[in-house]
Order: sequence, then structure tokens, then C-alpha cells
Amino acid sequence: MDIRALQSHLETAFEYPVTTERVLERAGDVEVTAPNVDDAETVETILAPLGTETYESAADLYNTILGSVSDDYIGRKFYDDRGADPADSWSRLPDQARSF
Repeated sequence: MDIRALQSHLETAFEYPVTTERVLERAGDVEVTAPNVDDAETVETILAPLGTETYESAADLYNTILGSVSDDYIGRKFYDDRGADPADSWSRLPDQARSF
């Protein structure tokens, strides 16, 4: 299942609040695919390391999953479309730095 479709699935798959144990029983084997990678992680692989939790809503569960997936789910790491590479500014001397 594509990670973008997961939230709507979680809204209909469970009655909330729901525990991690119940999620793993019913959806632990659901594979969550990364957008641009052929690999996938199961819901169990994502949630099991976090221990026992109680999720009050589908959004709560989805945000936990989203925050716990591997780096394969991140687009371009450290990408910023608002300017140059931040590492460039780290090499500037204080007298060369501009303040906005």
C-alpha cells in the first residue's frame, strides 16, 4: 500500500482508541511502500520498536507511522527550495556573513 493511501485505510480499518497490539494483529502484515523506491516496510516493522501505545485517532496512528519510517520514505534529504545549500553558509567567516 502506498504510504499516501495509508491514512484513509487506517480511518476505516479500526475503531479508536486502538492499541499497538490490535493494530499489529489486524494490519501488521500490510506493506507500506515508499514513493520512489521498490522496497517496502510492514506496519509491524515500523511500529514494533516503539512499544505499546494507544492511538486516539487515525491521524495519531498515521503520524506515528509517518514519523517512524526509514529514510527511504524521505524525498531528497536536506533539500531546501528556498535558497542555496546551508552548508555553504557554515564556511563563511563572520565578517562575510549577511544579516537579514
